[in-house]
Amino acid sequence: MKISLDLSIFMTIIEMSFNNLRIIIIMNLSELHLHFGTSQYKGKKYRSYSLAKPYRANGKNQKDIIFPLGKLTDEEANKWRYLLKALKKPDVFLTSFDDICVEKHFAYLDVAIANAVWDEWDLDEIFQNDGKRLISIATIARILTINRCIDPAAKSKTPEWFKESALPWILGINPSEINPSRIFRELSIIESHKEEICKHLFRQFAQSDPSSIKSAFYDLSGTSFEGTKCKLMKWGHCKSGYENHVVLALLVNKQGLPFYWEVLPGCTADSKTITWLFGRLKKKFNISKTTFIFDRGMVSEDNLDLLEDNDQEKEIKYISAMDRNQIETITDIDFNQFSNLDPKTIDKQINDLLPDFTKINQNTFYREIKVEAKRRYILCFNPQLFKDQRKARERAIDNFREFEKNVNDELLEAKKSRQKEPTQNKFDKRLKKVKLNNFVKVDLSEKFIYRKSKDESTKIIITYQGDIIVNDTEKLSAGKLDGFWLLVTNHSEKENNEFKLTAEEAIKPYREKEIIEEAFRDIKSFIEIEPIYVWTIIHVKAHYSICVLSYLIDRTLIMRLHSNKGDISKEIVAHAKLFEEASKCKLDYIEVKNIQQKKFNLTKSTAKQKELLKRVGLLDLLDRKIIEKANKNLNYV
Repeated sequence: MKISLDLSIFMTIIEMSFNNLRIIIIMNLSELHLHFGTSQYKGKKYRSYSLAKPYRANGKNQKDIIFPLGKLTDEEANKWRYLLKALKKPDVFLTSFDDICVEKHFAYLDVAIANAVWDEWDLDEIFQNDGKRLISIATIARILTINRCIDPAAKSKTPEWFKESALPWILGINPSEINPSRIFRELSIIESHKEEICKHLFRQFAQSDPSSIKSAFYDLSGTSFEGTKCKLMKWGHCKSGYENHVVLALLVNKQGLPFYWEVLPGCTADSKTITWLFGRLKKKFNISKTTFIFDRGMVSEDNLDLLEDNDQEKEIKYISAMDRNQIETITDIDFNQFSNLDPKTIDKQINDLLPDFTKINQNTFYREIKVEAKRRYILCFNPQLFKDQRKARERAIDNFREFEKNVNDELLEAKKSRQKEPTQNKFDKRLKKVKLNNFVKVDLSEKFIYRKSKDESTKIIITYQGDIIVNDTEKLSAGKLDGFWLLVTNHSEKENNEFKLTAEEAIKPYREKEIIEEAFRDIKSFIEIEPIYVWTIIHVKAHYSICVLSYLIDRTLIMRLHSNKGDISKEIVAHAKLFEEASKCKLDYIEVKNIQQKKFNLTKSTAKQKELLKRVGLLDLLDRKIIEKANKNLNYV
């Protein structure tokens, strides 16, 4: 029941205070305050209360006693104070806990964070020229991207997720307008803007932080594919095994923020993508000041020749590494001298065995090898990599011994005679697979097993037992390149007989190439790029574009969490945990039964949530604007 100038409410209060004495007095309670006076009787002080109306006369504050209340307990006095204070608010009402019910929750703070980052990168600008639509292309792209960040779902299920979030009020869209047919209808149009998205992001990075595009990291990764209809899908080997898959080619800047990508048919070889990629980049971006870092799998003579254009203005700067089997040929160094390096004493041996190497830090030593035409080679040695590779080889030998034992046990249980050649092949194939065949072999010895048949006659079964033989000399030779890797770059210009790009400056970005691997891990795990449930080529490509935009938002938040450390939230340094904590702050739809009203409010934010918002620069998301928007559009529920 709402209170304003309601006499029945006032009468009820008087009846409660004066033993059912019914008094009708017309007054505006919101103009009154609780007044008290003190008196003394027989040495004891008494306090008497009344309702008073303040006014000002002759420059002084005065008051009229409107209604005496007499002696009140502290609890009764407080109730009067709260009532009179509350009546000064226009939307006050009387209710009880039993009448208050939270009818529904809508995801708010997590989606609001992702939505705010979309706005910060000004992504709507890309879709400005798409004509008049009831729901803009930019809005559909925004909804799909935020969904990928928060709660990845199939495109057909995104409308239901949208209705369960606060996005209808944040974006001012009736949820009934978002449906599966609209989502699928606009996917192809979103993808038609992919090149514009890439240009926009590159331009944004260059403007906000020019140093962020000095280096760019390139790699490819295959992702599994559901169904058999899409022409991009191919059956073959990818990093997760043999599957139906397509390939994502991705470029990120030195901060890990994506700015170019392409979806390619499954089984596309890494080295075959360089030609088309850099052909496109030359036409679309000003990449003259960008150095591209890519893995050794993309290095070939043709690819490097392509990048090393005779026209210096068209030349593309790169840093990569050569295959392990090319190191000896290119360097003309006899690496057998390093065969006896010992992981236990490597830190002491290194200065004697690498006198011509320069130390950058504890784990990086380098030596300039040569420059051929525009191609510069730098040999590097990493003691920790050396230890890891030696340890990995010993582990591989131990694993093979376990394999040998299991096969030998199976051979002893043979029910029929075994042939020698297939048995030998089983061991040899395994050795080749684990790359131990250069110094490990298995000798077979014949073994006879006597078994009784059903008629009690003795049956002789011929089987074999494998015996591992490790050639220690060849084993040392196999490890002579452990810890070494050969950098190749066309940063070969000199000034005053010194390279313009120092070896340290060339080595550092290549060692940071794990940033692209981290991008793929994030896209394939948290954003859940796979499995893919669309099948037309344009829809598959649009799916990847949405996933990459989601990664842009996630990576932006990660960078801020790492840059701004917290106190009570310091353990949260990844977007997944940020969204998890933020998801607890919801837009709550509340019903007050006794006055038959429904309104919105926010779940009370925690100190941890406030600190996280401060760390990512979005503290204003806790203002009451969203509540006001929601209460103006109750029909969205």
